[in-house]
Amino acid sequence: MIGNILKIVFLGVIGFAGLVYLTAPEDKLKPRAKVDENNLNIVTLPSHYEFVNDTFYTKKQDLFKKGETSYIIIANHDSLVVLNELYKYTNKKVVLVANVSRTPWVIKKLAVDGKLEELYKDSKIKIVNDSNGEIVKALGSNDIMQNKYFIYKVLADGKIKKLSTGTVKLDALQKGISKEEIKASNEAIAKALN
Repeated sequence: MIGNILKIVFLGVIGFAGLVYLTAPEDKLKPRAKVDENNLNIVTLPSHYEFVNDTFYTKKQDLFKKGETSYIIIANHDSLVVLNELYKYTNKKVVLVANVSRTPWVIKKLAVDGKLEELYKDSKIKIVNDSNGEIVKALGSNDIMQNKYFIYKVLADGKIKKLSTGTVKLDALQKGISKEEIKASNEAIAKALN
């Protein structure tokens, strides 16, 4: 009896590991061609966006309007924990991008999507679930260090300028982060939005 239960548990673990392996994405973050950071433009961005906690897609022209300045912040793993409170530190138009394209599909569906919904349920800044990596590729970003973030400015003429790169506390998502550290990180990010 116990032997049969152990076999079932063992086969379940092997099956789950196999499913994660089979659904792991190929190296999607490497751009097909080298992206020149000096020539970034909204033209190369995807035409539609899927926001966390929203059932509708948003068109690019509704998100980035001609004549308006806005910001794009690509957030990797740990920086997602900090940026959900950025709205308290700036009133500038910011679009957050959750860089989760390298996460296996099964893990995205079981954990990542739910965690993003939970983190951003009260945030006033919208966050794009970039599950296929299209935004990251269009901006030429291939750095997936878990505690990094990247800030871009979308100019009124549609050009995109990379402003800065920063880091937050390593393992902030798993081990937690203090309110003081969140405040300090958000103040630094808000200051970079110039």
